[in-house]
Amino acid sequence: MAITANRELSRYVDQELRTFPVAASARIYKGALVGIERTSGFARNLVAGDLFAGIAYEEIDNTAGGAGGEQFVRLYTQGDFVLPVAGATQAWAGAPVYAADNETTSASNQLGGSYCGILIAHIGSNQGIVRILPLAMPQNEQVVAVPLASAVGSATTNPVMITQRAIKVVSAQVSFNTVPNSGNLDVGTDNTNPTQIVSAFNLATLSAHVPANLSLFGRDVAKNLRIWAKVGSASSSAGVGGLLTIRFFELP
Repeated sequence: MAITANRELSRYVDQELRTFPVAASARIYKGALVGIERTSGFARNLVAGDLFAGIAYEEIDNTAGGAGGEQFVRLYTQGDFVLPVAGATQAWAGAPVYAADNETTSASNQLGGSYCGILIAHIGSNQGIVRILPLAMPQNEQVVAVPLASAVGSATTNPVMITQRAIKVVSAQVSFNTVPNSGNLDVGTDNTNPTQIVSAFNLATLSAHVPANLSLFGRDVAKNLRIWAKVGSASSSAGVGGLLTIRFFELP
């Protein structure tokens, strides 16, 4: 019901620490990446796909038969932290960072991971400074999904998108309802030989209806370029129901 008079609200001024109820049987170590299990809403050691809640300020052990919510953990919910960032390079500065578990993060190709912040700087082999952003979604991340045509005896070139800004590709997947018996998939900016992003993925290795993760040959695409997907010729049985999805973020 709408208010009809002035009211005073409790307000948290300090945003550095917050307290969360801990899941049953969870033991959270100091410094662990902590996630919110989406079904129960309780905090636990992060599992890929959880909602990232923060970094544990302290250790909490709820393994001795404690039910969910019987104990609480304090988490850092803002700040810049040195974390393991798999595959990080300085070129990934400003990229979204995803967590795979309660320790490991990645700035590239973290399919199914939990968004946890932004890479500020690369400071060593698989090490980076991450500005954590709990309970948030990546602001610049986008997904494009396009159907793919397949044919017997000839390749097909499928338009994917036009970049309005420079982009960095995070991941890509492909699937077919009916898998072509042969032919490679290439993705890139050259409509005759588009191999700049994905090169020579063998479509015959797919399983029907099952998305496959594509290895990325390149990730950076300048602005105002068209991206194409080339489906190689099938020899006897064309693919049906092809779909390519690309996750990317726009650079400032």
